[in-house]
Amino acid sequence: MSKKLPVRSLGELALAELAHSIVSVVGNMLQTTYTFGVEPDFTLLQVEINSYLETMGCITVIYEDLLRVILSSDSLEAAIRFCCLQMLLNEGVTTLNTEIFPFAYYERILQVIAAQGRGLRQLNMKGVWVREEYMCFMFEIIKALPNLTKLTIPHVANDNLLKHIGDYLKNVRQLDVSGETDITEIGIEYLSYGESKNMLTMVDIGSLGEENICHTDVALLLANLPNLASLGSYSFVGRSLHHIREQKDPAFKCKLVYLHDTDTKAKIMDAIVGTCPNLQDLYLDRPESGILQKLNDVRLRRLKLYKFNCSELIALTNSIGNFLRHITLIKGRGTMEIHALARSCPTLIDLDLYMMDSLTFSGDRAFTDLQGLEILSSPFSHPGLHSFLSQSTRLKRIAIDCVMFTEEEFSTLLIEKDFYQLEDVWFTTAPNLTMASIEMLMDRCPELQSLGQLSGWSLTPDDVTLLRAIIKSCNSALIVQSL
Repeated sequence: MSKKLPVRSLGELALAELAHSIVSVVGNMLQTTYTFGVEPDFTLLQVEINSYLETMGCITVIYEDLLRVILSSDSLEAAIRFCCLQMLLNEGVTTLNTEIFPFAYYERILQVIAAQGRGLRQLNMKGVWVREEYMCFMFEIIKALPNLTKLTIPHVANDNLLKHIGDYLKNVRQLDVSGETDITEIGIEYLSYGESKNMLTMVDIGSLGEENICHTDVALLLANLPNLASLGSYSFVGRSLHHIREQKDPAFKCKLVYLHDTDTKAKIMDAIVGTCPNLQDLYLDRPESGILQKLNDVRLRRLKLYKFNCSELIALTNSIGNFLRHITLIKGRGTMEIHALARSCPTLIDLDLYMMDSLTFSGDRAFTDLQGLEILSSPFSHPGLHSFLSQSTRLKRIAIDCVMFTEEEFSTLLIEKDFYQLEDVWFTTAPNLTMASIEMLMDRCPELQSLGQLSGWSLTPDDVTLLRAIIKSCNSALIVQSL
């Protein structure tokens, strides 16, 4: 039988009760001010609540947990969430995620963080898009938070903001200024020669698939940040490395662990291989035919390919397959022989296949350690899929868009093979599978936690009612999707 719902810990219950009490008091005051048509004044309430928390001996982690729970609650009014931010943020809080707020709150949120967040080490402002009129407050935050080690502010960065980051954030290691921004070479230079240049290991910059920041500018980061391990969403890193080798330093080496490149040519691949001795994670978008063989001596652990030749990948895995743990393939041309991949990648953990021309599997050898499998919009014969799954009994996650197993075939598979580690099953379309298949999954897969997409299964309204009753009566932790 699938797992039971776990009993909530005393800490979780206490946190939820405390958060509810604070939100209720704030909400009641808001309702009163709305009734009488006056502006709310939370000063006294904030003093009383903070005094209560201090008296009860609340430690830093409790303030952080309260902020996390309250700010991430979509059902709460923005006014309540902002009041709680203003009330609970103090110098002991080290991590803050602002979540999403309406534009009208941006200025006040920035002022609160600048005034009360001096102890922050990690700040995520994805939900507050600071534009030019409020950028001065962002500058004050940068000046006021010298201990930041991780800063996430996508879609809003400009050259002046990068100057402040370079001037004041001496300890920042991870910086996310990705998305549509107004960054030019000037801002890149500020960051490249700033106080944190020896600390930065991850700079997420630019928009995925778009060269909105020139590769020659990104080359400045690569050349001047000695410990840089990843450029995140920037999709033309290979061009930047080639520029450095050709124009600056033919013997250049870097510490990149992850790299994403687009329209990779032979000379670009040579630059990647020659400058990145620590490379473990590679994403190639539309690589030129014949260049994958240049990776024969690179010990990759994770490989993602888009628009490539399947035969070239098989040849590559014959050389480096023993090191690969994760493979993602999109729009592969030709036939992907999964059994050949299994022979060359015996320790693969995750395999994701999207919009492939064709998939085949034959023989009696599959991946011995495969835990995650996703197959979407990729033709795979019924016998081949059945044989593959029957030899992949250590799977934890399965997602397949079209499964044509009969009820008998699926039941036999679950009875004859032990899928004791299976946690998530997602079959978008399974027209032959009924309530009996679901009961079999629940009975034979003790770790099962998530099941979908049941709207594509052969279920009647009565089946749905019965399934809900079974889950509730058994106190099952199983989550079913799209009932």
